Amino acid sequence: MENIELKDNKELSKYIKELNEDLELTTQNLREKSLLISTIRSKWLSYLFKEKENLDRIKTTKTKIISAHNSSTDKTVLRLKSETMFEENDERIKKLNELQKITTSNIDFIERAMNILNDFVWQIKNCIEVIKLQNI
Repeated sequence: MENIELKDNKELSKYIKELNEDLELTTQNLREKSLLISTIRSKWLSYLFKEKENLDRIKTTKTKIISAHNSSTDKTVLRLKSETMFEENDERIKKLNELQKITTSNIDFIERAMNILNDFVWQIKNCIEVIKLQNI
C-alpha cells in the first residue's frame, strides 16, 4: 500500500483525532469510558462499514467506466493496449485511483483502531480490578 500524506486525507486526520479522544483514559473518566466502550466500538465499526462501502462504490464506478470504454473498442490485442493507455490517461480513473488509495488507508487505520479498542476493553477491566484491590 502506498503512503498517503495526512494533509491529502482529511478524513484520516479526523479519524486520528477522534481515536485519541476515545482512548483518553484518566482516573476521572474511567467509569464513563467503561460504560461507553461498546458505543465507541460500534461507532468505529460503522466507520469501517462506511469506508468499505465507499471502496466498493469506487471499484464499481471504475469498472463501469472501463467497461464502457472497452465496449467501444474492438476485441483485439489493440484493445488491451488501449485499455491500459485509457486507465493511465483518463482523469476520472486517476481520480478514482487516488480515492481508492485514500479509502484503503482509512480502512487500514480503522481496522487497527478496532484492534486497539479491543485491547482498551482489557485495560479498562484491569484498571477497575486494581481499584477494587486498593479498596479492600
